[in-house]
Amino acid sequence: MKIKNVLLVLAVVFWISSACLTGIQSVPSGSTAPAEASAAPINTSLPTETPKPTPTPLPAGVLFRDDFNGGLQPGWTWENENPGKWTFTEDGWLQIIGETSSLLGQNQQNNLLWYPLPAGDFVITVHLRAKPFANFQQAAIFIYEDPENYVTINRGFCAPCSTGGNGFYMDYKISGEWGDYNTATQTEDVYLRLESKGSVLSGYYATGPEQWERLGRFGNYFQFKKVGIGVSNAGAVEDVVGQFDFFEISLP
Repeated sequence: MKIKNVLLVLAVVFWISSACLTGIQSVPSGSTAPAEASAAPINTSLPTETPKPTPTPLPAGVLFRDDFNGGLQPGWTWENENPGKWTFTEDGWLQIIGETSSLLGQNQQNNLLWYPLPAGDFVITVHLRAKPFANFQQAAIFIYEDPENYVTINRGFCAPCSTGGNGFYMDYKISGEWGDYNTATQTEDVYLRLESKGSVLSGYYATGPEQWERLGRFGNYFQFKKVGIGVSNAGAVEDVVGQFDFFEISLP
């Protein structure tokens, strides 16, 4: 009886051990046990792009405009740029300090800023501030092809002229034929305009917005390709400063 009881106990122990081993899953060699499930990722929204400023549409009839608000619009080209002599002011003007070179006197000038002209009729308008005080200093618009073909209107100084010094001046040379118009002024904040319409080119000035007065006109000229703005001392010892508020090309 004792032997039977012992055998019975051993059989029960063997059966329990087998059942326990069967419930254990082995892990294959070279593999790792599965890790606990990680926390679900937080659903964060993707960063959005910084919106780019949309250029303000130009009014009807305006082909190009630059308000010189801290940078130049595409399309400008510097000629003889001297970076130390031009800048943008904090209140949004392009400032050019004159140097001794002069486009009309020496056929070259520092810091001339050029823009292509459209084919056909056009109107060029600038608002500028300048206080010239020595002979032939000027802040100007130039339509220029070569020394024998150009048009300019400027706020300048010419003591030998009928103005006796400060004034508005319009000079031109077409195929070597020269002409000029002028009128006196002491105003430093002014507007200048050149208008090409049909076969006539006219120059205007104003001492207030839209207060246009015609300075001169002539005809029978060829189609110019570029317009420029610039400031010149024209040989004077002291510098003249010209500031441009805006530049615009429009249709008549």
